[in-house]
This record gives sequence, C-alpha cells and structure tokens, in this order.
Amino acid sequence: MKAFRLVCLLSITYFIASCASTPTVESGDSTTDKLLAKEYLVSVGDKVSFKDSTIEFLDIVNDSRCPKGVQCVAEGDATLSFIYSTPSSAESFNLNTSDSSIGDFNGMKIGLMSFDPLPSEGNILSPKEFKARLVVTEEGALDDVTIIDVRTDGEYNNSHYSGAVNIPVDEIGSRISQLNLANEQTFVVYCRSGNRAAKAKDELEAMGYTSVINGVNEDSLDKLLD
Repeated sequence: MKAFRLVCLLSITYFIASCASTPTVESGDSTTDKLLAKEYLVSVGDKVSFKDSTIEFLDIVNDSRCPKGVQCVAEGDATLSFIYSTPSSAESFNLNTSDSSIGDFNGMKIGLMSFDPLPSEGNILSPKEFKARLVVTEEGALDDVTIIDVRTDGEYNNSHYSGAVNIPVDEIGSRISQLNLANEQTFVVYCRSGNRAAKAKDELEAMGYTSVINGVNEDSLDKLLD
C-alpha cells in the first residue's frame, strides 16, 4: 500500500512539473489526416506543437531593423533562432526578416511571415514583447489553394500574384461567400505589407473561417508556395 502511494505521489509530481514547463502556444490535431497548413504567433520561449513535431522560438539573434519613425540608410533586418524537434531528432535553424526566410525539414516548411513591432528609438523592449508570425505547411498542403488579394482594384490590376482573386479588404465580409469556401478550408489572403491581410483574416475568423493564412505580399507568397 505504501509503495502504491509512493508511485501516485511521484506521478502527481511529474505531472505538475510538466505543466510548469515552457509554454505551448497552440497544438495541431495529431489525429487528422488533413495536411497541415497553419499560422502561429510566438514570442521568445514559446513552443508550438503539431502532429509529431515541435518548434521552439529560442532567441532574437540580432535586430538591426530601422526604428519606427526614424530615417535610415538601410532598413536593416532581424535574425531569429528556432529549434525544430521530432521524437527522433532536433535541429536548430535561423529565419531572417529581410528575405521572408523559409526553413524546410523533410517536406515541412516553416516560414517567417512577420516580426513585430519594429524597434523604437529610446524605448528598449524585452524579447517577450516581440511576436514572430510563422506559417507551417506540409508538402502539398497549399497545392491549388485559393489566394485572395485584399488590395484595391487598382493595385490588383497593376500587379498581382498569379491566380489570385481580388476582394478589397473593405468588401471581404460581404463578398467572401461568392467563393463558396467551406469554413474549415485553408485559403490565403495577402496585400502589400500584410496589414490589410491581417484585418481581413481577423474579420474572416470572426465569421467562422478557421484556416485563414496571412500571406503578407507577393514576394512572401512566392517563397511560401514555391
């Protein structure tokens, strides 16, 4: 009986210690056969888990981006350090803001879509105050995906990603039904900088769409969908 109580106490202690470990932002559904295509917002120290893999945001290696409101000769960039783990391996890698970096691990793509906020002159932020937005996709998950350009008609007509349809952000709520997309269907929205796409994503999620990805702009889409 004493031995049984000891085993129970050890199990409870281990459970409590596990719950107090590094925070996990969000977990994918490991039981579904649907190919993964998901967006995550993480700070330094956060982990995201999906299927049998985990990504941890380790550190901001450097951040030379031009502070908001300051005129700079160069825009600068930020390099972020991560570790990608599976039950059998772990590999560290860096992503950089200047080239919309994509990490590729046996068909699993990890893209850095944005890193906010910009540094602020005279105001030092802690690493936890910065947010990296990652898009994680399995090979084939974005094949034939619907892409929505949420810029104005004029911007779209001037140049747009091949195959994208145009619904300006101010009309997204009233016109999204024209595309006959299922609520759980994955699709991508983009604009020039990602701001209008973020607004469209928020509105669409409020309407019940559960798999909307902010593709930021045409250059980012090229890397993500390559």
